Amino acid sequence: MKAHAWSGQIIFALLLMLTAGCLSPVTALAQSGDKVQGYVESLEASKQGMSLWDTIQSGGIIMWVLCGLSVVAVTIICYLFLHLNSGKLVPREFTEKLIEQLEGGHENTIRETCKNESNAVVRIIMAGLNKKKRGMIFAKEAMENQVRREIGELWQGISYLADIAAVAPLIGLLGTVLGMIQAFNVIAFQEAVVKPILLAGGVSKAMVTTAGGLVVAIPVMLFYTYFRGKVQGIAHEIETYGTDIIKIFEEMGA
Repeated sequence: MKAHAWSGQIIFALLLMLTAGCLSPVTALAQSGDKVQGYVESLEASKQGMSLWDTIQSGGIIMWVLCGLSVVAVTIICYLFLHLNSGKLVPREFTEKLIEQLEGGHENTIRETCKNESNAVVRIIMAGLNKKKRGMIFAKEAMENQVRREIGELWQGISYLADIAAVAPLIGLLGTVLGMIQAFNVIAFQEAVVKPILLAGGVSKAMVTTAGGLVVAIPVMLFYTYFRGKVQGIAHEIETYGTDIIKIFEEMGA
C-alpha cells in the first residue's frame, strides 16, 4: 500500500490548480464588462448544442480538476484490484506452513523460507524473530506493532478513494457557484435587456460542474465500499494469524 503515497501529492497539486484557477474568473468579472460580453457570446453559441468535449470545456478549470481526480481514482482502483488480494497478502497454505515450522522451532528454516517472500505474515514473523534475542517482550511488541502497521496500510490504501468521493462534489459545487456568479453578471453588466434564454444557458453551464463532481464521486464511492469490505476481511485474517503467531512466540519464551 505504500505505492499510494504519491496519490496524496497528486491530489494536493490538483487542489492548488483549483485554488489558482477559481479566483481568476471572479476577479476578472469584477474588473471588466468586456469579459462578460465574451461570456454572453459563448452562451449564445451554446444554443446550437454542445458535444461532450464542449461540455467539459464549458466547466473551465473546475472540470479539468475533476478529470484529474478521476484519473487518479481510476489508477488507484486498478492498483487495488491487482494488489488487494488476500491470496497475496495472507496466503493461507504458506502461512500454515510457516506456523508449523514456527511451532517446531525451526527458526533457520523459517528465515530461509521468508527470504524470498514478502507478505503480511512474513513481515510479522520476521519482526518477532529479529527482536527475539533482545527478549520476548521486545519480540511481542515488534509483532504487535507490525500487525497494526499492516492493517493501517490497508486502510490508507483505500482512504484516498473516500477522500476523492468526498471532495469531488464540493469542487463541482464550487464550480457551479462561480458559474452562477458569471451568469448573473450578465445582468449586472449589460445595458440592454438580457434575454432569459442567455441567463438560462449560463445557469445550465454552471450546473455542468456539479454534475461532473457527482459523476466522479458516485462510482468512486461504490468502489470504496467494495474495497472496504475486502480490507475488513483481510484485516481480520491478519489479526487472527498475528494473534496465533504471538501466542506461539510466548510459548517458545515460556
